[in-house]
Order: sequence, then structure tokens, then C-alpha cells
Amino acid sequence: VPEEVAPLVASINDLLSRLKVSLTTQKRFLADAAHQLKTPLAGLRMQADLAQRETDADELKKSLKHIGRASMRATHTVNQLLALARAETTGRSLAKQRVDLVHIVSEVMADSVPRALEKQIDLGYEGPAAGEQASQLEGNLTLLKELVRNLLDNAINYTPEKGQVTLRLLTDRFSGVLVLLVEDSGPGISESERELVFQPFYRTLGTNVDGSGLGLAIVLEIAQQHGAAVTIDNANLPGHPQSPGTRVTVRFVGLNRPYAV
Repeated sequence: VPEEVAPLVASINDLLSRLKVSLTTQKRFLADAAHQLKTPLAGLRMQADLAQRETDADELKKSLKHIGRASMRATHTVNQLLALARAETTGRSLAKQRVDLVHIVSEVMADSVPRALEKQIDLGYEGPAAGEQASQLEGNLTLLKELVRNLLDNAINYTPEKGQVTLRLLTDRFSGVLVLLVEDSGPGISESERELVFQPFYRTLGTNVDGSGLGLAIVLEIAQQHGAAVTIDNANLPGHPQSPGTRVTVRFVGLNRPYAV
């Protein structure tokens, strides 16, 4: 290759390599999505066939209940796929405004109260009140709600009955850092899996909790679009010595930066 065109050739080769990786990732994502939808849809069809042949009223109710569960699983997976696609697409032209993270957390928690009550989970919040400058940041309101909702849904899903889920919001007026922590008293995530759980459709080993495996992938995508970092460790909540629990930490840069006017 002539020396004068070598940089151009190298750039083209690099572009083609990245394109190949992107296409491979997209194909794998679509295959995983099809697999995730195949299971509940197959269950729907089987239960519908059984219901059509059933003459006993109690057995018919049982089949209809299974149909309802399978349809909910399929709907949840589709909604999560749409949320991830929306997050990835929006990132290219992210519309930001001043938002109050406390207000977002309060709204999402209010929506989650019925599910927490159903499992007798102690759902709590610790942090500043809404309206304080320290709890505000520049962000996309819709996506930030999606981030908090997915974190809270995961925590409630993996927390056993009579467990505990706590959302904490820490602010530092000197550094301008805004930290959201979602802690639960569930089984925890092993250190070897803490990077893997951010991959779409990855499910932690040894769990039988229904879910799409997309929640943390959505969280990471939205966090990165807001310049935030996400980490996972054990929560070790008081009163739950047998459960390591999970703590997901999201670090934002708030509006209250040093020397801000």
C-alpha cells in the first residue's frame, strides 16, 4: 500500500471491523429477542388449545390463568425491547431539561407500592426532599423515569416476601455529584456476574424469577447517555444477615457543580 494512502486504508479497515462487530451484535440481539418471545407465545398457544378442549369449569379457569401469565410475560418482554430501542435511538439526539431526581423517584415509587405490598416488602426512601437544588440535573425526563423504574422493578422482583427495598439519594454540594442507590435484601449478584448482568437477556444463575433480562441493559444505556456511571455490589441491609442483597449505584453529575451560580 502506498505510504500516502496507508492512513485512509487503515481507517476504512477499522470502520469495516467495527461494522462487522455491530452487525454480529445486532444479529445476536434479534436471535435472543426471538427466543425470549418464543417461550411465552408457545405457552399461550398450548394453554389456548387446552382451554378449547376443556369441559371442566375449574380446569378452564386454570388454563385461562396460565394464558394471562404467558401474555403478561410476552407483553413485558416487548415493552422492555421497545424501551431499550427507544433509549438507544434517543441517545443520538437526547433532549435534556432540568429535572428533579427526587420527584422522579417519588413518582416511580408510588407506582410500585401495590407490588411491594403484595409481597409485604418494606419499601422506603432516604434522601432530600423534592425541589432542592442539589437533587437536580440536566437529563431526559422520560428516560430517567425508565432508569429508576427498571432498577426498582428488579429490586422488587428479586426480593423475597417480607424483604426490604430502599432507594437512597445522596448529594454533594461541593463536588456536584448526585448518587442514586437502590438496595434490596434479595440473593445478591456474585462478583463474577456483575459485569455480565448488563448484557441484554443475561439472567443471573440459580434464579427462577420471571423477567426479560433487559432491565439492567436499559439502565446502563440510559446512564451512559447522561454521563453517569453504574456499579453493583452487596447491600448487606441490617436485619437481613442471611441475604447479601444487591446495591446498584448510579453516579450523576448534578446541576449543583462547584462554583455554580
